Amino acid sequence: MNKLILLTLLLCGAILPASAQKNFKYKAALHKIDSTGFYRIGLQPELVAKAKPDLSDIRIADAKGDFVPYIQAGSLPQKSQKSFVVFPEISDTPKTDTSTVFIIENKTGLVLDRLWIRLQNTAAKRKVNLLGSDDLNQWFAIQEDIPLQEAVQNSEGTYLQSLSFPASNYRYLKIQVNDKNKNPVKFLQAGIYTEYASTAQSYTPVSPLNIIRADSNKTTFIDIKLNDNYQVNKLHLNISAPRYYKRSVTVYQFVNNGRELLSEVELSSDKTPDLLIAAKTNHLLIEISNGDNQPLSIGEIKAFQSDEYLISYLEAKQSYRFLVGDPSAQVPEYDLKFFADSIGGNTPVIKHEAVVKNTGYAVAAKPAGKDYTVLIWVAIIVSLGLLLLLTLKMTREVKKKEGER
Repeated sequence: MNKLILLTLLLCGAILPASAQKNFKYKAALHKIDSTGFYRIGLQPELVAKAKPDLSDIRIADAKGDFVPYIQAGSLPQKSQKSFVVFPEISDTPKTDTSTVFIIENKTGLVLDRLWIRLQNTAAKRKVNLLGSDDLNQWFAIQEDIPLQEAVQNSEGTYLQSLSFPASNYRYLKIQVNDKNKNPVKFLQAGIYTEYASTAQSYTPVSPLNIIRADSNKTTFIDIKLNDNYQVNKLHLNISAPRYYKRSVTVYQFVNNGRELLSEVELSSDKTPDLLIAAKTNHLLIEISNGDNQPLSIGEIKAFQSDEYLISYLEAKQSYRFLVGDPSAQVPEYDLKFFADSIGGNTPVIKHEAVVKNTGYAVAAKPAGKDYTVLIWVAIIVSLGLLLLLTLKMTREVKKKEGER
């Protein structure tokens, strides 16, 4: 019986990791490291393009196929508590039965891609949506389905969580929690650390771009197509003329054959000609209102993704790879999130190699080949059933012998 138990456990251990990996369409090998420790792993645009918008389907697998815990770099706590700037809460926040809404004002005017929120201690599992607005009337999506962390045991009764999102400069930010008729969570305050805010956001170019421009009826239309479903957080327009200009600009993305409004901003000669957006698409449209002015002379247009990082504890000389592209995957729950304060500030940065198709997924998807997965699971279930029957029989025999004594 012991041999049967061992065989069953080994069979399960071999099948489950392989079964989980075949759900991911793509993979990318990580660069090998020489020293064991925490590493900051940069996510290149080609990998993010294959992932879900919230990056919940990204996994790190070791050579055995086991998933390795990670946290997003934005979850790291800030050491200094003296330079925290609290954003004022908008008092006339609408109340609903299905969601908790917390609206704050970014009076600093800084471009932000991170926000720290203080909550009353809670172990409730919730997801939040972050929206932005400049007038408190029209709201635009910034990031959706951000998981709220559970409070770590402490004596303060409150805790801080960092929300990471594409860079935005909206005046107002709305944190919306879908409570689904459950009791609401309690937000206390939100703000930023000034040291962090003073650090310039870094970006990685997204290319190539196929651009078509048309000028008509006092409006310039710029149609941008990409060769994959990239995450785009900044568009840079190289404007050479006129010397002085101030134009209203509207940016759209195309999703499921429909046009979705991303942003309404101004391009001005006294500011950098950058459009900050939060898009996950392969098709963008820029509309520039020229009024009675001549169209802007625009040269090269570049698209960028804000830099994204995962932090994980990796072993030296070991092989690791990213797995991505499982539409059914959910945000993983790793214990590592409770030890974020143990990660040093000078974490080495590594990259991943080219994104390729996951051959395990392709083999599983071939209709011509025979799939023995069902038979294997039947064998496992039968084995477990036999183990249960043997265990019950042995238990009865032991009790019978004890009764005879």
